[in-house]
This record gives sequence, structure tokens and C-alpha cells, in this order.
Amino acid sequence: MVWGRQRKDASPKVTPFEAGGADTPHALLCPGYHCTSVKSMKALLAIMDEKASRHPGARMLATLDNVPQACYTSGHTIDANELDPIPDDVEELGEDDEPPLPDFATRLDRLVKAAGAVTLGQISNRLWWSGEHRPSFFALQDEPGAILDPKEIYIQAVPVSHAWETMAAFPNGYFAGDFSPMENLVLARHLEETFGYALFGIGASYIGFRRTSSFPVDRLDDLAAFVVSLHSVWNESDLLWKVRTTLAASDLLFLAYVDR
Repeated sequence: MVWGRQRKDASPKVTPFEAGGADTPHALLCPGYHCTSVKSMKALLAIMDEKASRHPGARMLATLDNVPQACYTSGHTIDANELDPIPDDVEELGEDDEPPLPDFATRLDRLVKAAGAVTLGQISNRLWWSGEHRPSFFALQDEPGAILDPKEIYIQAVPVSHAWETMAAFPNGYFAGDFSPMENLVLARHLEETFGYALFGIGASYIGFRRTSSFPVDRLDDLAAFVVSLHSVWNESDLLWKVRTTLAASDLLFLAYVDR
């Protein structure tokens, strides 16, 4: 070490991969980018914006917290909800043969159809304002970079028109008490269609949205009320005002979609 000089943090390293080419336990069906040394949410969004320009007609979806766990739960919830059909010729595969990559369009169709049975009422009063070993709702909005996996992030370029449809690229929500992938899709669709917040990231415990256009101030009350409705009752007289003030201060919204 040379005294008088500060060591600079490593710049993010971004490596492209093809559909099915990422080194994950369960195949990622869309092409994208493997990123390391991403130190902040701002840096992640900058990478996503830059790469989005190279994928016209696609929407970008990133992993957030705890990538190994998120990949584990994604794979299990895909299987548990039968989002990927079993190939007809799977019995004909040899021991060393790789099974064919599932069809993304089929998975999206299955997920959307399954989500058709989910109502907004089913996701009301389900989330927690704080939990064990994780930040409170307000701390999360203040320091969202804290939920980024420090080792690696995967960004997929998903061939869909709407951000909520990217849920099919990395479905998540597996354990009892968590939002299921269908419930997360309903949440994402409502936030996008009603308030203009686009899904851009999901991890093992958190889901992230980004405001994509100017937001009328008079809609903040409705947005704050919806966010409050998702959470368990908290007897604090100025809760709605605190949520509204927090949402007004940022274009981002993060929620912990898991049980305590």
C-alpha cells in the first residue's frame, strides 16, 4: 500500500451470457449479463439502462439480494407450480445429455393464467413493516444498496412488452407465508398499470420497482394507501403520512415479499 493514496473500489465487471448460458442452478431463459462489484443501486440501474439500449423490445430484470438463495427458491417454485412443462422426450435423454431449454413464452403463459385466480385482496395485510435480520420498510427505501448481493448480480433482457411480465424470467416466492410468484405478478401488474411503477428486480426476499414517468402529486395518497394496505396493521397515527413522504422522495420502491 502506498501511503497518501486511497484504494479505489473495483469497477463493475459485466459479462454477457446467452439464454441458458448463465452459471445458475436453474437455467435463466433469457440472455443477459453477469455482474460483479456492483456497489450501489444507482450503479445497477445505470448498467441496466445502458444495456437496455442494446435490447430493443425487451425489458430488463435484475436479481437483488442473496442470489444463491433466490436461484434456489426460483427453481423450486417453478417446479412446484408447474410453470415449465416436462419435455415429451425427456425419457430419451442420455446420462450426459442436457435437457432442452424450457420455452419462455410457455412459462409466461402458464404464470399469467395461474395469476388469474389471484385478487388484490389476497395480498393485503400480508407484508411486515420490519422483520428479523432485515431492515424496516423505511430503512430499506433509504439504503436500498444494502440488499444487493455483494458477489454477483444477473440481469436478463426479457422479450416482453410490460415490466410485470418479466416475473416469468425469474419467478420467486416459495416458502409458506411468502408471496407466491403469481401474487408477485399481480402486485407488479397493479403497480405498473395503476401507478406507473415498473418491476426491475427481485431477490430471495425483496422486490424492486422503478417509477417510469412523472407522477402526479395527487396520486401519492393513493399509492401510499396501497402500500400501507399490503402490510400488517401498525398502530401509528402518522403512518400514512410517513409512507407518502418516503415515496415522494424517491423514484424507487422496495418491498420485502417474504414472511418474517
